[in-house]
Amino acid sequence: MKLSVTTILVFTLTCTILISCGTPTKKNKNIIGPKTTQKTSPKPKPTIEPSKITKPSIPDNAVIGNYNGDLVPFYARINKIDTNNGVTHISFQDNRFPKLLVPKTYGGTISPLVLEGFDRDLLLLTAKLKDENFNKYFLYVLRNNQWKPVMNGFAIHKSNKPETLQIIRVNPEKPNELLRYYSVFNIDENSETGYAWLLLEESVPKMAW
Repeated sequence: MKLSVTTILVFTLTCTILISCGTPTKKNKNIIGPKTTQKTSPKPKPTIEPSKITKPSIPDNAVIGNYNGDLVPFYARINKIDTNNGVTHISFQDNRFPKLLVPKTYGGTISPLVLEGFDRDLLLLTAKLKDENFNKYFLYVLRNNQWKPVMNGFAIHKSNKPETLQIIRVNPEKPNELLRYYSVFNIDENSETGYAWLLLEESVPKMAW
């Protein structure tokens, strides 16, 4: 049986297509090109322990207060005791104010004192005297860059236990005056020593505000 030319051409074309298709090739996994980058989370910043945070250097014997009334506190401290001449030197942070020299004293302690009627902290010096049985008290206020006494110094005998007292307070009946305690020598025949120190209170006007 003779095949027509058309049949032969169709058969040839079909075989060609089948041969060219063949088995599909596997894709190569190693594709040449830029490597993909993986996103990495940022490294956490190192935390500083509170104990390792540096703080401004403040001397051990310094006391901080709002002495200038501007809400910018600074410290005061006793930086020198002249035992030969009996003078206590009080200095201030960064030497921003002149030193305060208190004669006839031999050191002691300082502390800020808040009193009604003042717009700033006051500086109280509890001073040691040559006679170690007494403490003497000095109260200062800072005005126009100068330390001014609020009252004259006054002494209390240690037998009167001044540490248990509110040494200075505002007179509620006279706001322009301050109440303070002081010791007075008194003969006491019932005492082993023949005398005693009486604790009295008085009201004194403010020398400086």
